Amino acid sequence: MREGAWFNADGEWSWISEHASWVQRTENAKSLGIPDEEQAKLCSIPWDFNSNGRKAILRVAMDSGLIRMRGHGASVTFEFTLSLARVIQAVGPFMERNFGPRTWCQFNDLETGECLGIFYEDLGTSFQGPDTLDLAASVDTAPVIPATAGANNG
Repeated sequence: MREGAWFNADGEWSWISEHASWVQRTENAKSLGIPDEEQAKLCSIPWDFNSNGRKAILRVAMDSGLIRMRGHGASVTFEFTLSLARVIQAVGPFMERNFGPRTWCQFNDLETGECLGIFYEDLGTSFQGPDTLDLAASVDTAPVIPATAGANNG
């Protein structure tokens, strides 16, 4: 998988080409439920490829409840400031439809600086029912390592 997407906390998502420029477009941000006030913040930040403006746009979007996803072949990275339980609940149905058992899932919590890496098959089969929060609680007890400085900016 080599695509990128934005998700909201309700599990709605959109494929994107580039995260920062996509979310700065009003119609795109509104389609994922970004409030007008947050959209105004996003539009006020100058976009500059791979620099401080882009990083600021991404952070405002995630602080507004979005989850950033980028595929890197057989691995996928999710970045967020929501709780891990909420993220797993939001992206679970997408993973079930799109991931193979050996897809490596990297979850980077930008709020705490922690990250969790796990194969999709190790998440179990609990995405088949409504209890994804129970799965997230069990994942929360898995070993977590500090995120490296400058976590995935891809």
